[in-house]
Amino acid sequence: MSSPRNHMVLLLMNAGVFVVIGSLLSRLHVLQEWMGISYADFSWVLFSFSCGAVISNLVGGQLIRWQGPKRILSLAMACIVLSLCGFLEKPSYAGLIALWTLFSFGFGTSMIILFSQAGTLQNQQEKGGMSFYQGISGVGVILGMGFGWLANSHHFPLDLHFPLVGFGLALCMVFLIRAFEPLHQDQSEESAPFRITFTLVLLGCINFFLLLSVSQVITWSGILLRDKFQFKDAMAGFGSLGFLVTETGVRFVGDRLKRRLGSSILLAGGGTLCAVSLLLVFTFQYAPAALFGMIGAGLFSGTIQPTLLSLCSLEKGNIAKNMAFVLLFQSLAFLVGPILSGTIAEQVGLFEIYLFSSLMSFMIVLFSVSFARWGHATVASSSPSGDSRGI
Repeated sequence: MSSPRNHMVLLLMNAGVFVVIGSLLSRLHVLQEWMGISYADFSWVLFSFSCGAVISNLVGGQLIRWQGPKRILSLAMACIVLSLCGFLEKPSYAGLIALWTLFSFGFGTSMIILFSQAGTLQNQQEKGGMSFYQGISGVGVILGMGFGWLANSHHFPLDLHFPLVGFGLALCMVFLIRAFEPLHQDQSEESAPFRITFTLVLLGCINFFLLLSVSQVITWSGILLRDKFQFKDAMAGFGSLGFLVTETGVRFVGDRLKRRLGSSILLAGGGTLCAVSLLLVFTFQYAPAALFGMIGAGLFSGTIQPTLLSLCSLEKGNIAKNMAFVLLFQSLAFLVGPILSGTIAEQVGLFEIYLFSSLMSFMIVLFSVSFARWGHATVASSSPSGDSRGI
């Protein structure tokens, strides 16, 4: 069982990794300009991020089983730190892609470990908690974006910013990983061979369309606000920041909403309202409407991923492998998303990205309805008390 000290270590590591992500996300539009690359070339940089994440999802579960969560978490953090320190000098375009791939491998592997640990903790305590855990992730992202906003405001160079973030992460993780004591499932569950179930496929598809939809808000909002509404660099990050603030805030009440409404309603309802919010950006093409739509998308999509990851942790078998499978769909969304959105931006326009995102959110609704009808059988019997209603 987890001690309160170990639970706090887990939360701090989770927050720390997402502080790094937030710090980088808020400077994507600056990175594109600094490198002097087109929308299409920038989309391939984002594609390389997805490649690293896909590799981590394919091998992460096996690596964790082979060497244990603690050693592989150390490896993941080392990959993140090394990639960020690679920006001490401005990289070539090929070098940027290599660094971004290494970074995403480390980040993807750490996500598998930290989220599977959160799922194990939820099952051991026999109560929901994944939404709160991802709320802490959001707090980390917001703090990181705050640092990024300050860096944008003061035109802080990327070849100093990224390495400093890497050094800071290394310093924190040296102490946290030493204090970390991984949680374990029952031996029979942990050693069970991986089995792809219909439930895991449905949850993976929901995750795929969720990330294919909302990741475009984070990736392209700064460029949209800068290029279409003449926002300065310091202000262009407000769209993604507003998205993340509302996404994070709703996650702190997400477990309560899930108990009250049920998982299926939360998935389908969130997908519907997120789609409507994103459609506002495309329909009105007006700065206040764009910001309102981005903020609404965060609010209504915020509980979707915690809900599906919570359901994933209830599936029989090794949680890390199940989680890696569901997160693989997320990585595939990051894989095809930059290509699709970059093509749309280059060939059609930036606003049309949000029409595409809205359509992807409606796909969440279709798969959520399918899950409600056919996908819940294997999780209902093992659901923690107070968490089974409405699955």
